[in-house]
Amino acid sequence: SSIRNLASKMQLCTFLMLLTTYSGVVLAGPSFEKERAQLPSFVKICRRSDPNLDVCARNSLLGMRELLHYGIPELFIPPITPLVVPEIRMDQDSGAIYLHSTFKDITVNGLANFTLNELHINPQKMRMTLMMSVPNVTMNAKYKMQGKIMMMPLMGEGDFKANFSNVELSTVINAERYTRKERLYAKVKDVTVKYKLGKVDLHLSNLFNGDHALGERMNTFVNENWDSLSSELRPLLETSMSDIVRASAEKIFDTYSFDDLLPE
Repeated sequence: SSIRNLASKMQLCTFLMLLTTYSGVVLAGPSFEKERAQLPSFVKICRRSDPNLDVCARNSLLGMRELLHYGIPELFIPPITPLVVPEIRMDQDSGAIYLHSTFKDITVNGLANFTLNELHINPQKMRMTLMMSVPNVTMNAKYKMQGKIMMMPLMGEGDFKANFSNVELSTVINAERYTRKERLYAKVKDVTVKYKLGKVDLHLSNLFNGDHALGERMNTFVNENWDSLSSELRPLLETSMSDIVRASAEKIFDTYSFDDLLPE
């Protein structure tokens, strides 16, 4: 479960980074201080005075769904079919879990099949609420880890495979306005990310120096107990995801003025 949560952290964090950047773009599109760039023709502009702003933003986001497969470099979005992550490390040494892990050559599939459950933008309060779900996400990687779960040793190096079903994500971004070079910009105040996971199936090959029987018992234990073990990592994971979402949102807000992102 600690291992599963490591995987869920990778998948959820990268997913949230994409969705947050994606949503920031929905609020309008590229523009630069030195030379105002034209908004790409495939981006639907939404205006903050529109009484149906949420509907417009939703349509704009969903209208770019197919482009996500190949990435949208103009909007800072990498290809996500698959999403490729070179390396992620995680260290957990509190509670019942003590684990140091590295995942490399990570590929994630299924992120583009998201359902947009809610997208609400409040220009007056400078708040965006985004709720999405993904029915199924798969991940493959090369892993190396060493540590303990509930006092049981865990070590190995090999192939990692995971399947996540019914992933639910909730993100709230609060911002404030400020003036820079006589233009109005937005600045992130705080970000809150919450998540829920349905069923999780994972498998780590070559645990315990290739001891197949012991490795399979550990895989079974982790899969059967991931729910209780996940409570140990939830605060860490949600804080980490919030930090990543914040960094992505700050890049959007720092690059584009508020009037570019959400014109009057």
